[in-house]
Amino acid sequence: MLLMRTRSWNNNSFLILCLTGLYLHTNGIMVLIPHHFVSASVDESAILSVEYRCTGVPTIRWRQLSPQGMKSIITWEPGNYQNISESYQDRIQEYRNGSIQLSNVQLYDAGCYVVTVTDKVGSSKDGVIILNINEPVYKDLYFVVVVTTVLFAISILLMFFLWICNQSVELYKMKRRAQSAKAPTDMELSAL
Repeated sequence: MLLMRTRSWNNNSFLILCLTGLYLHTNGIMVLIPHHFVSASVDESAILSVEYRCTGVPTIRWRQLSPQGMKSIITWEPGNYQNISESYQDRIQEYRNGSIQLSNVQLYDAGCYVVTVTDKVGSSKDGVIILNINEPVYKDLYFVVVVTTVLFAISILLMFFLWICNQSVELYKMKRRAQSAKAPTDMELSAL
């Protein structure tokens, strides 16, 4: 019984995939996102992968969903032209399959990225990728180690300075005692 359910589920899944494929094929565009979630660390590169199938030469457009709304990143036709936003000018590399590479990512690059593939007729399909940016802990740890080392060095210097001051005071007290002890002897000599 369990075996039949599994087989039945696979047949239903196959049917759904076929119908989806027919829908995408009749529309003329297919967009495939291999990884819907992408993670990168600060100052690294992130590849937002996409594959498409389209009759003719499509227009590919990438945008980032930000709190201010949709922010355009790049629009291009493979082999014809490209239009890159100023804020991404030196950080974007586009690929023939529709993917882009975002270099030197920062925390503000995290978010939802939408790719739109449009054919010459005007039909379009969207794909979505979520980009997570990780901030390396070692930078914070490095800062803590440096500050701790500097504070330790300053405390050692202060302790050394206090020791020298204490030794100077002790030396001064010893000289005063020696002068005090010598002074009555000088008075006794002058009295004689």
